This record gives sequence, structure tokens and C-alpha cells, in this order.
Amino acid sequence: MSEELSRWYRGRLVVGPFRPFEVSELEDLERETGLSLPQPYRSFLEEAGGASFPYSVRVPACEPEPFQSFDDLYQLGRNDKGKYGWGTLLGEYRRSRDGWLATEVSLVGLLPIARNGGSDTLFLDLNPATHGRLHAFVQGIPHPGYLSKGVFRKVADDFDAYLNSLVVDPDLAQDTWADVADSDSTDPWRRTIEEWLNKELPGWRTEPWATA
Repeated sequence: MSEELSRWYRGRLVVGPFRPFEVSELEDLERETGLSLPQPYRSFLEEAGGASFPYSVRVPACEPEPFQSFDDLYQLGRNDKGKYGWGTLLGEYRRSRDGWLATEVSLVGLLPIARNGGSDTLFLDLNPATHGRLHAFVQGIPHPGYLSKGVFRKVADDFDAYLNSLVVDPDLAQDTWADVADSDSTDPWRRTIEEWLNKELPGWRTEPWATA
């Protein structure tokens, strides 16, 4: 597993750890699903494919929480114990077939590729007629100010379009900066966060949380 802290892919920050891309693992995944991975997503796995993606995407019909983060990326291959466990693409595909969501939504041809801390899930569509589309499932929370019931919606036509639609949640930006603000200015991770903020939120240094 790579010790790199981060990589940039099409202008987006991907956070490690990173596993080496192995064609045999891709072939095993495609063999089990019986379907091929779209080239834009395959390119992402080949060049980046890290563990975290600090961005949000707008999910249609998801008011009052239209922007959702799917920041925990599932990775190709096995986990550190040599198994297809949590957080691996093949492991999550297998788990999704028997999960409760499969009783609510048709998951035929859908590969889970990311989630967030609330178990909302991002799916890649492998079905021939809709190949490459991305769909999001967001769970409802029966409390004021939250999405009242779960929604399942398309969020992008392909993975590259998904990348282009991503935004940075200001609250995440504030929390992330707070974690590194007291670090030495030469610290590699602090410099990465500064580059990320410069790219995604120009003018962020004038925010109260950045000047405090």
C-alpha cells in the first residue's frame, strides 16, 4: 500500500492510503458482476483510487439537504487482512446483494463505490443501457431540518461528469483547516490542504475561520 498522503486526479484531491492497481483484481470484479467497468471510472482506479474524497455533490429531490458527501471511497482489491471486506469494491458489491436496501431498490447491475458516515451510498451503473451513470441513495431521518424519507436519484451521466459537479462543503473546509492550522507551514499535509482550498474556495483566507 502506498505511503503517499494524497494525489490529484483531474484537479480533484484524493486522499490515501492507496493500493496498487492490479488488473487481475479488476478482472475478478468484472467476472463476478458479469459486467464491465466504464472507462472513466477505470481510469480513476488506475491513477488514483484512494480511500477518501473530500467533496459533495448535489442530489436531486434531496431538500433540505441537497448536497451530500460520499467521501469514503471503496477500493479495488483485498483489504489489509487479504479479504474482500468492508471498503473493498468486491466486498461491498457482495454485501449489497443481501442488504436491506436491496429490498427497497433494484440494485441489479449497480456497483457501490463510495459511502459517507451516515451509510448513504454512491452507486456506479454497469447495466448496458445506462452504463456509467452514477446514482445516490440517501437515507431519510424523521426529524425537522433533515430529509424526511430516503431518495434514490441519478447524480451524473458518467464518472467524469460526477467529478466536474463536485463542490467543497464550507463546513468541511473549516474543520479540515482547523486540523492543520497550527501545523508548521512546511508540513506536507498542511500544504496539501492549502492547495486544495486555493483550488476549490478562492478567497478562503478571508473567512473568519481562516483568519482567527
